[in-house]
Amino acid sequence: MRWVRRWIGVAVLAAFMVGGWRLAHENGSPVAVSYLFGAIEMPLWQALLSGFGAGFALAGAGWLWLGLRSRLVERRYRKTVAALESEVHQLRNLPLATDREATGAQSASREPARAARWGG
Repeated sequence: MRWVRRWIGVAVLAAFMVGGWRLAHENGSPVAVSYLFGAIEMPLWQALLSGFGAGFALAGAGWLWLGLRSRLVERRYRKTVAALESEVHQLRNLPLATDREATGAQSASREPARAARWGG
């Protein structure tokens, strides 16, 4: 199976090289390319290749920016989740109220209401 992948890789590389040679051979006529700082004469295949490269670089920069931004958002969310998990862990470790404390707290909360009703 490994030799099949090697032969496919060699075939793809050969096809890429033959296609590049044909592109350079058939599009060798010089053209004038105007850009921001002036104009330059170059073969058509070089102009096409540089245009493709510039477009690829711009698209790659945009893709890189989006990837970086999503990583920053993911990092912020992970920190928030870690803080919330820590809070839940702390709440789980709080001691539970015993029965006497719970009934004492209920009776203590009822006493001011009785005193206010009966004027005492």
